[in-house]
Amino acid sequence: MSLVAGVITKTRTSRKDENFMENGFTYRLGLDIGIASVGAAVVQTNSFDKPCHLTEPNVRTFPAAECRENGKYYGKSAAVPRRECRSTRRRIKRKQLRMNCIKQTLQKAGLIDIDEFMKRYSDGTLPNVYQLRYEGLDRLLTDDEFAQILIHIAKHRGFLSTRRADKKDKESGAILAATSANQKLMMEKGYRTVGEMMYLDESFHTPCSSNEQGFIVTPRNKAKDYKHTIYRSMLVDEVHALFDAQRKLGNTKATETLESEYLEIMTRQRSYDLGPGLQADGTKSPFAMDGYKSNAGECTFYKNETRAAKGTYTAELSITLQKINNLKLVDRYGDGRFLTDEEKQKILEYISKHKTMKYKTVKTLLDIDPMMRFNLLNYGKKKKTKKESEDKTKDDSTKKKSTKKSKTKAETGEKTDKDSNKEETELERINRIEDTVFVSMEFTLSYTDCLKTRIKTLSETEKRDLLDEVGELLTSYKTDAARIEKLSNLGLTPEEVDRLLDLNPKGYARLSHKAMKEIEPYLKQGLTYDKACAAAGLDFQVIYTGEKMKYLKGPEINNIINNIQSPVVRRSVAQTVRVINAIIRKYGSPQAVNVELSREMSKSFLERKKTEAAMELRHKENVKFCEEIKKLGVYSPNGEDITRYRLWKDQNGICLYSGEKIPERAMFTREYEIDHIIPYSISLDDRYQNKVLVKAGENQTKGNRLPYEYFGHDKTRWAAYENRVESFIRSDGKKAHLLKKNYTKEDQREFTERNLNDTRYATTVVYNMIMQYLYLEPYNCDGKTKQVYAVNGAVTAYLRKRWGLNKKDRTNDRHHAMDAVVIACCTDEMIAKVTKYMQDRETAYSKNFRIADEETGEILTRSNFTREQYDEAYGVRFPVPWETFREEIDLRIFNDDPFGYLMKDRNLQIKIDYPDWMYEEEESPVAKGKYINYIRPMFVSVACSHKATGRAHEETIRSAKYHDSDSLVISKKALKDLKLDKDNEIKDYYNKECDPLLYEALRNRLLEYNGDGKKAFAEEFHKPKADGSDGPVVKSVKVIEKKTTGVQINHGLAGNGNMVRVDLYQKEGKYYAVPIYISDMVKKEIPRKAATGGKQYKDWRVMNPDDFLFSVYPRDLLHLKKWKPFNDGLSNDIYMYFAGLDPASASFAVTAHDSSISLRGIGIQNLELIEKCQVDMLGEIHVCRQ
Repeated sequence: MSLVAGVITKTRTSRKDENFMENGFTYRLGLDIGIASVGAAVVQTNSFDKPCHLTEPNVRTFPAAECRENGKYYGKSAAVPRRECRSTRRRIKRKQLRMNCIKQTLQKAGLIDIDEFMKRYSDGTLPNVYQLRYEGLDRLLTDDEFAQILIHIAKHRGFLSTRRADKKDKESGAILAATSANQKLMMEKGYRTVGEMMYLDESFHTPCSSNEQGFIVTPRNKAKDYKHTIYRSMLVDEVHALFDAQRKLGNTKATETLESEYLEIMTRQRSYDLGPGLQADGTKSPFAMDGYKSNAGECTFYKNETRAAKGTYTAELSITLQKINNLKLVDRYGDGRFLTDEEKQKILEYISKHKTMKYKTVKTLLDIDPMMRFNLLNYGKKKKTKKESEDKTKDDSTKKKSTKKSKTKAETGEKTDKDSNKEETELERINRIEDTVFVSMEFTLSYTDCLKTRIKTLSETEKRDLLDEVGELLTSYKTDAARIEKLSNLGLTPEEVDRLLDLNPKGYARLSHKAMKEIEPYLKQGLTYDKACAAAGLDFQVIYTGEKMKYLKGPEINNIINNIQSPVVRRSVAQTVRVINAIIRKYGSPQAVNVELSREMSKSFLERKKTEAAMELRHKENVKFCEEIKKLGVYSPNGEDITRYRLWKDQNGICLYSGEKIPERAMFTREYEIDHIIPYSISLDDRYQNKVLVKAGENQTKGNRLPYEYFGHDKTRWAAYENRVESFIRSDGKKAHLLKKNYTKEDQREFTERNLNDTRYATTVVYNMIMQYLYLEPYNCDGKTKQVYAVNGAVTAYLRKRWGLNKKDRTNDRHHAMDAVVIACCTDEMIAKVTKYMQDRETAYSKNFRIADEETGEILTRSNFTREQYDEAYGVRFPVPWETFREEIDLRIFNDDPFGYLMKDRNLQIKIDYPDWMYEEEESPVAKGKYINYIRPMFVSVACSHKATGRAHEETIRSAKYHDSDSLVISKKALKDLKLDKDNEIKDYYNKECDPLLYEALRNRLLEYNGDGKKAFAEEFHKPKADGSDGPVVKSVKVIEKKTTGVQINHGLAGNGNMVRVDLYQKEGKYYAVPIYISDMVKKEIPRKAATGGKQYKDWRVMNPDDFLFSVYPRDLLHLKKWKPFNDGLSNDIYMYFAGLDPASASFAVTAHDSSISLRGIGIQNLELIEKCQVDMLGEIHVCRQ
């Protein structure tokens, strides 16, 4: 197997390539855009503008713009780790500067000699500082003692809340609660200072038998535990108390001048609202600011205007009006209406007096039927009872634990499991969901309350301006000091300012106050946002009126991309633009572009994780259902069998149309069928919620109608049907489909628009950019105007299923190209064909027919077939884009040698009938004299990065005691991470002879749990004492591990950070690899030591600069040759993307272009050839000449 047989090409420069359009070549472009990939397909169109050939499939992959740890994304922007580290460095730098200033001040006052003091500090010969802080109130301290106290307090200066509004924040609230509790403790017990409290109070003590006092003071906090946090003001009071006491006791150096200088340094802190200060060279930091307003961004309509804060009167009113105008009441049948002008006015009057309004309040205020629903809410499914949700596979012990919990809850009066098993009624569910905020004027009314006396004297315009200004300031400035200054500048009194400090509005809208005020009158008239913008003369869609571009580039395109707020979407769109431009350079401008963005593009990381969890749960359910189906006699369940079984369970085993029981084993036979509730031919809705499992006869009689149109005229039958739907169906969406009474042309238009077109924000960005800026070739046929389509994924998923493409391998990256082909073929003509097919299928199958079997002569009727069997044998065929559609997808996307395969199969060659120019050859840029053609294997283009960014070293600093001699380092490892080696000893345990009792206890615990550290140490582990009693809790132990290289820090060794690249050398026919890390990039000379397997770093070979070949970065493409074949059935000549170097074994890790195979442990000295290659956007490979 060769991954890239015949793939090497050069950029085509022949005359025919430059004049594709002149030679009559036209095409549609399909784009499948995901968060880490872009699939593209060039589909040739004929003179009637219909797809006729797959000219070229492509896939471009790139890292998603999110943080990754251990190969997994965890939802933060890729810039977050760098930002957090930068912030940490600044804090450390400021603390060091502050402490140096403190020491210099104390030395100047004659209290210490800094060098001598720090030597004693390093030797650990200083006395107990907490005891000194206690004794310093009553006895004269020596200079060293007094200095030690002052340095200690400055180093641990306590918590300063710069924002009163912080107490509403969860973490800040916890800190404030802890500091208040310590302040209360100090007052109640009469402690004079914090130092006295910590020294005397047992809550700050930890028992310690080795200490002569029997305890040690442990005031440090643990993760998310703030019980030892102290207010900075309490420590300032202690400093005052100590200086006063020392002066009274005769300490001549405890002057008021020193006290003032010390406190000024100790308490100084840069305002968060100003950002970082001057840089090392004295220039202003690029991150400096004056409040957060400067980072708010531009207004959508007025580029010279800043976006308005959400917590202002104008913004809150604008958002409220938009939500009111968009609100729609929907009945159980899916029919709905918007609010009347009178109802809207009542809501506005209510919200002018109340800070928030919930959906359920809207119903009460407007006297709306409690069973009605709101279009802005997702009512989901009925909440399952605990009994229904309980996993039947739980063992008896788990059930017993659950019973015990129930008893405990019953005793305490909490809701018991028995209560949980009460089924939630429909009305209870609606009330629960509608108990959420609809609109809010929270901050407007809060400002009004704080300024009520002043506001009474103002006109409406003055009142509005003041409330907007207050909202802007409170949003922009977060520290109390800055807020007080800015609010005072408005002429507010100290009392008014004080009341406003508790408020904490956040965030900015997309429009400025100017734009909001312009559309406000039209919103008050009841117009929706888009119509209000149009009425106000604002360009809602920002239509570009300039000349169309051949390529998507220039300042306009850059602005569109840079204004995308989501880093994930921004990177995907930027890569998409590059792919589009590369295709146009190669083939000219397309006639049409079809775009589909993956669902995950419009979701946040947490939403994607929820989706992944739901999919994982669905997969587990499917596996479980497969096993259950097998027990019913279906030994190889397919996707349709699982759908049938799932529907059967959801319907409680009942045919909803007839009300009859569906026997377990009969559900998979032709006696029962899956029906589209709203026929697919009019809705294009193939979702699960539009499907039911019913008797074949009922489905055939229903035909191309709604259930109500089928038997709604029979009131008795309809009532029974309604009862079944209400009883068994949990999904509101499915329930609305089942009970829908009419289907108007407007309904059909809305359904097809919604199911055909994707209207999400990320999709509309790409759609509008292509439609407005990109030049597209005109159609050959008159009458067609639409050239850009935002395709809904549900439609392409349905087409992919019906075209038999779901069976293709979707575990590697090739499927993105296949999806792009389907997207490109999703034309208006194809949708019309599919609709016609569904109508014909319903009609033909529902008619009575008799036909003789060709083999047996037996007379067959429709009862002898399932619908699928009938379609296969006698029905109309599901339309495909062109005759050889499936063959071309197999050949061009999933075949590693399409040209060779085509040359061997003359019949296929004639059937596909590619144009002659696709068979023409050009010389390979790699193998001289070798010619290749246009019908090449698809090669996935992977975005590489040559940036030197990342961590310089790992956070953990290990002991380097044995590193120079044996390349070993000592560090601590959590108990849950411990493992046993092959001899059942704890792997890498350091110095077990030091405490054999502890070692044996840990080893025995691991053996008890079969070496599973997580289970073994799930609960606290206490160090065993000689007398058999429990000692202190042990959380980690020392281990000794091999560490070939690292970064020397503070007499220890930290693991290397990111490996930037590998420098490759060749000497005497052998290859050598030199790893280059981030920490190496700041050195005067880049290292030239080549990784050597099994040897220490000091013994690595130093390479000669003359032997240098090239540098290899992550995701660079390598051409590797070996004297014998590689593993996994590969040949001895492969092209793989570089994934990393293992310095300990001097071996490469590489990955196949489509992510189907990964190889590790490729010893570089066993390679015959290593060549570095470049891959362009369309997967064409070029060797980098040395």
